[in-house]
Amino acid sequence: MLSRPPASGTATEQQVEAAEKRVGEVLEQLEEATQGEVSKIALEDVVDTNPRTGRPEVQKQVDITVQTKPERKWVR
Repeated sequence: MLSRPPASGTATEQQVEAAEKRVGEVLEQLEEATQGEVSKIALEDVVDTNPRTGRPEVQKQVDITVQTKPERKWVR
């Protein structure tokens, strides 16, 4: 796993580890469904319109890049 600085926020180490496990499971499902490999994950801030208020607000968005796994054929 990634090393992280000591928890100074409200999330406990157990909460972070549980979240990492859930994210890992989702990424594994994505790889199985696409027959690809997750090569990059980025968390970005984006501006979007709040559907309730109609006003712009900053939201978090995850950008996932999946690459096709090379097809392996054995030479005889």
